[in-house]
Amino acid sequence: MPGLGKTTLARKVYNNPSIVYHFDIKAWCAVSQIYNRRALLVEILKQTTRKNGFNEDDDIPDMWRKSLIGKRYLIVLYDIWDVEACEDLGFCFPKGEKGSRVMVTTRIKEVAKHLQHRSDPYSLRFLTPEESWELLRKKVFRGENCPLDLLEAGLQVAQHCKGLPLVIILIAGIIMKMERNPSMWMEVANDLSSCVIGEQSVKGDIVKL
Repeated sequence: MPGLGKTTLARKVYNNPSIVYHFDIKAWCAVSQIYNRRALLVEILKQTTRKNGFNEDDDIPDMWRKSLIGKRYLIVLYDIWDVEACEDLGFCFPKGEKGSRVMVTTRIKEVAKHLQHRSDPYSLRFLTPEESWELLRKKVFRGENCPLDLLEAGLQVAQHCKGLPLVIILIAGIIMKMERNPSMWMEVANDLSSCVIGEQSVKGDIVKL
């Protein structure tokens, strides 16, 4: 279940100024459920070498390894779904490049456990009700105080977002455009309470560095 913020966190690390200038090469690529090693490596090569044309008979993994040798690289592979993809991609990276990093995000615990011998995974948690309301309030009121007549409805909306930051931000964008009417906000809260949100999220989103 997406929404806990693994991609947002990885993106903040990836774009941090100290990170940007620390690495010679950076690339950001989605893996997803339909995994194709050649297509993924071609996409990374496009980002790191600025080359667009590749032939069918090109040895893409070999080209990829050669492009990384002697360079400090940061590669983000987000949304990996299976262990086989991790193992397959692992053979494509040159070993022993000092300071290089591959960061992986996944919602599958088995994938994170498979990589745990390299470093400990970081599990993202749900927001507390207080944190959920604080995020909703900031997004909706832009620093202003919440009117007292909207407070109860707003708390109900935040609670039914089930601690998922992405859901809170999406709902905030909706109610910002609505009339500031407690009954209308309660309708949103009731609609959210009837939705199945985050049933599989208890497994947690993992960011692996």
